[in-house]
Amino acid sequence: MNSNKKITIIIFTMLTLLTGIIVTLVALGSRQSGYDSAKKRAYLTADIVKKSLTTHMVNGNMDQRETFLTSINQIDEVNELWVIRAKSVSEQFGKSSLGNELPRDEIDNEVLKTGQEKIFIDESLTNATLRITIPYIASSHDKPNCLSCHNAKEGEVLGAISLTFDIQEDRISSIAILLNIIGIIAVFLIFILIYISKKIKPYTSSFDGITEVLKQVHEGNYSVRAKEGVLKEDKEASLWLNELIEKLETVLTGIERNLTAFVHNRSSNVNNDKLLTAQEIIEDISEIYNYKKTIETDLTKEDIYYRLTQVLKDKLKIEHFYIFENDLVKDERKVIFSTVDTIACCHINRNIKEQCRAERTDMIIISENFPEICRVTTCKNESDYICIPFSINEQKSVTVHILCKNKECLKHIKYQIGIIKKYLEETKPILESKMLMDVLRERNLIDGLTGLYNRKYLDEFIDKKMPVELSKGTTYAVMFLDIDYFKMINDTYGHDAGDAILQKLSKTMKSAVTENEFIIRFGGEEFLIIMKNPTEESALELATKINYDFSKLVFTFNNESFSKTVSIGYAFFPKDTDQIWKCIKYADLCLYEAKETGRNKVIRFRTDLLKDGDKENY
Repeated sequence: MNSNKKITIIIFTMLTLLTGIIVTLVALGSRQSGYDSAKKRAYLTADIVKKSLTTHMVNGNMDQRETFLTSINQIDEVNELWVIRAKSVSEQFGKSSLGNELPRDEIDNEVLKTGQEKIFIDESLTNATLRITIPYIASSHDKPNCLSCHNAKEGEVLGAISLTFDIQEDRISSIAILLNIIGIIAVFLIFILIYISKKIKPYTSSFDGITEVLKQVHEGNYSVRAKEGVLKEDKEASLWLNELIEKLETVLTGIERNLTAFVHNRSSNVNNDKLLTAQEIIEDISEIYNYKKTIETDLTKEDIYYRLTQVLKDKLKIEHFYIFENDLVKDERKVIFSTVDTIACCHINRNIKEQCRAERTDMIIISENFPEICRVTTCKNESDYICIPFSINEQKSVTVHILCKNKECLKHIKYQIGIIKKYLEETKPILESKMLMDVLRERNLIDGLTGLYNRKYLDEFIDKKMPVELSKGTTYAVMFLDIDYFKMINDTYGHDAGDAILQKLSKTMKSAVTENEFIIRFGGEEFLIIMKNPTEESALELATKINYDFSKLVFTFNNESFSKTVSIGYAFFPKDTDQIWKCIKYADLCLYEAKETGRNKVIRFRTDLLKDGDKENY
């Protein structure tokens, strides 16, 4: 409903209410005026009857009073008239010969008793009657003096007169007047409303137009413009409003375009509101900036992955996802993070480029339209998935694997894809630098000949990682390995042959260990193996396997073929000792014992191997 109609209705309601009040007051006044007129006529009739009856009494013509009263009853408006004598009058002058001079009802009796007049109005749809009973009071002031004839006291009730009048014509007259008033007011009201409606229509139309424009602008439609009004004020208001909307549209379009280019691939706001979209993007940029400043000060790659995980979980409200790190050189994938109770739609550990469609195409993969778009997926109809690949460098890439249980979740994730990629973009240089530092650090901790860890790594592991693992209850086995008669190889066939044999031993050990063990080139032909949470059986099994596998290798140098063996000693920490370096020394003592007792042996630490000097020092 437009403003013109609303205002017209309001004015009509107010005028109608005012009219109702006026009509009610007029009706009540007219009714009361009719009743007052009927009462005056009743009083006049009662006074005439009283004076006539008094004249009849003075003249001794009381026997003719009935004729008089009958004539009075012939008056048109008088329905009925009767006179009532008081008991005191009957006692003084004798009972009346007329039967109609006795009280007819309780009203007559009450008036005779109290001396108070009674008035009653009886109304229906078709009739209106006024009944009035007026007492005659003895008074010395009357002319003639009532007390001169009546044996009564001043103020005593001598009798009464009761009349019933037909006041229907009065009522009809009042109604006619009322209807005329109503008609006049109604015509006046109609003209007033038409006049007001025409006068306020330009203002209300302008107001409605501006209101509709503002509503659409509020809903995000900045292309709408207000129509030019007919009044000077309307034209100015419309012009100013249109200029404001145009400026707002220009600014917001520019902001949205520029910011969307910064936060690329972002879906538009659900309500298509440029202002809300710009607000969201600005908030995102601010949060991305804070995120970047935070990860720039993180120490490790793991810290950065933790920040990224928190963003996906807490900021973007993604419930089910994986973060994979892909080693493109080794062609391996490892899980960086996965939400609780989330099962990935694919299980790829090798051949990443060949099997992972997202990595192969470097495109975002969404299963919404093609559930089996990736040939290695295991999710069918239960879940939709989105894979977002992101290259860090030529050696490393990251894949964010998101699962959605319903269409609302999928819609939410699709809307967040752009911002996810922006977070990944901001993560890339920091993560790349950490990876580069890890590579440089790892190279500094890697033996160049064998590719195994060196003594620096052992020192770092013992100082930093081992205390943390020990607090979790981790136990270790330490193995010392040495190639038997290795010096003879270098002396006989040269150092190149010795290096080749060291590399073969390294490969043999690598193939024998699992992820729970790592190997260190301790120095020269000496190697150290650290086992996590070993048993007596597993430690012996590993040492025996390495000893056996290496002894089966055949080396050929200078047209000579031969085999080599290793001696191995091992001890347990903290089972055999509460100090890691003492455990290493125990393993070294076992290695020395193996060499002393014939070489090509595996010896577990025993306390009887300790000499007196060893017992004191270790």
